[in-house]
Amino acid sequence: LEGEVAALAAQRADDVAVERILSALAAIDAAVAAGGDGVEEDLHFHRTVAAATGNPQFTRLLGFLEQYQRDAMTVTRANEAMREDFMEQVRGEHREIAHAIAAHDTERARQAATTHMLRAARRIEEADASVRAALSDALVPRRGDSKGSAT
Repeated sequence: LEGEVAALAAQRADDVAVERILSALAAIDAAVAAGGDGVEEDLHFHRTVAAATGNPQFTRLLGFLEQYQRDAMTVTRANEAMREDFMEQVRGEHREIAHAIAAHDTERARQAATTHMLRAARRIEEADASVRAALSDALVPRRGDSKGSAT
């Protein structure tokens, strides 16, 4: 869905829509630099892309899906705060989407948005695996460890 929305935005975005997308992109960085998590700004970025399609149904649909996206973004933004590589990946992916739309490059916009969604899912999986491993290390006593020992 995000890929098709970005592709249509690349076809239809006028100068005002492109400026709104670029402004929304800058707002994410500003929020994070000010110590925020950038979740609301990230959601706004995706809404501006949907609005650039000129089809209000996409804006409504993404508005509905925000209840699910917000949770996922909260997780990914928390992960980004702990992993600089995640933060840089997301920033680059958002820039690629915005610049492809600004260039009216439909296929590039589609690919950039699709890649962003796939990578976001992978980042969530990686973070989940890291948390599970950390919990396991903290909870399972190692051989020779005095935790749980009856001696």
